[in-house]
Amino acid sequence: MSKTRTVLTLVGGSCVLVGPVANAQRLDMPPAAPIDRVVPIRASSLLPGRVYALQTAVIDAAGRRWTARATYRADAGGVIDIDRDVPLATSFGDLGAGGLFSGMWAEGDVDQRLRFLTREASSVITSVVLSDSAGTRIDSASVERRFVGPGVREVTVAEEGLRGHFYLPPNSPAPGVLVLGGSEGGYVDQVAALLASHGFAALSLAYFGVEGLPVQLGEIPLEYFERALTWLQNQSGVARGGVGIVGTSKGAEVALLVASRSPAVKAVVAYAPSSVAWGCICEDASRASWTANGKAVASVPQVPSVPVSPGAPVRPVLNYLNRLQRAPRDAAIPVEQIQGPLLLVAGSDDELWPSLLMAQRLMARRAALGAHARDRLLTYEGAGHLIGKGFLPAGSTRIAGGRIETGGTPVANARAQADSWPKAVDFLKAELAHEKQ
Repeated sequence: MSKTRTVLTLVGGSCVLVGPVANAQRLDMPPAAPIDRVVPIRASSLLPGRVYALQTAVIDAAGRRWTARATYRADAGGVIDIDRDVPLATSFGDLGAGGLFSGMWAEGDVDQRLRFLTREASSVITSVVLSDSAGTRIDSASVERRFVGPGVREVTVAEEGLRGHFYLPPNSPAPGVLVLGGSEGGYVDQVAALLASHGFAALSLAYFGVEGLPVQLGEIPLEYFERALTWLQNQSGVARGGVGIVGTSKGAEVALLVASRSPAVKAVVAYAPSSVAWGCICEDASRASWTANGKAVASVPQVPSVPVSPGAPVRPVLNYLNRLQRAPRDAAIPVEQIQGPLLLVAGSDDELWPSLLMAQRLMARRAALGAHARDRLLTYEGAGHLIGKGFLPAGSTRIAGGRIETGGTPVANARAQADSWPKAVDFLKAELAHEKQ
């Protein structure tokens, strides 16, 4: 609906009602929207052919302001529609409409070293300002961008030694998905909440770094994850027949290991995957990351680190490549034993570990030993290790206070994020739909 405003004017010292003036220049956008979709933004009643700017802004959990800007030319009807129109210029490159959200930069971050910080599974309030070519503000609005969709419930899991957050959609019973994070530890609530918002019953499972679990990622029993799969399948809100796993980085590594042991796993989505089991990320580098039946899972041992130039960020991929050349044969993940299909997501410029090379090896191993016909590898040129799951600011490619380089560029990572996540959701829907009763 368009705004109207009534104009009063003075005639001979008296107020005279001139009448309503329709179609005041305005922004149209929903008050709330899923965080993994582009917010539909429309500006109307503009001057046809004139140039206008849209600027988005958000404050992250650390109190830092992130912004993005794009200029558009109003059409003959005085309308700008970001889903339809190609911007004249942007602050974020060619990311399309999603760039107003994933292409934000932190103000004052000249060296681009900051990561966007959110509270797990909370909403993000984004403001949008419409201004003219002179910079005069015309209208503004805000949208609450949500990880948790309408009707989704969260249940804390602290039984059978498990630590997790279980997100249930309103359409129960729903296909079950186990969600595993990487070496950062803790929960992966944002991904689980998004999956629940798409109709999955998703368990965000911590396996170290929270109370009641190991402090470091070392010698984690694979039976722990298998117990979580059994728990998930036994829930009344989960459809019978099998579940999927979504894992990222070290979470992808263990997802593939667990899937190779469990016929209950019907599909695996692995972001930045590994083709081998690596040693632990812990103080005692001789330990394995995982155990099975009380014994260490064969893994690639540590080797002396590649020297780093003073002041330069560490590029762990160099060390991983060196170790990969010396990998014992039994450290390879037996992916040929995984009964369901794989969706692998990797960037060509991953500098944390060589995820694309390892993804290619996974695909080759599957092909040589009877691959599943629906296996897929999504390769993203120029992207690194940090491929996200929703339209959040991609932020810096460096982690650990800028000390570690993960590769790619923020724009390439954001582009990969926008393309891969919908495909991951569709993949799980297709592969797990037949399991729903």
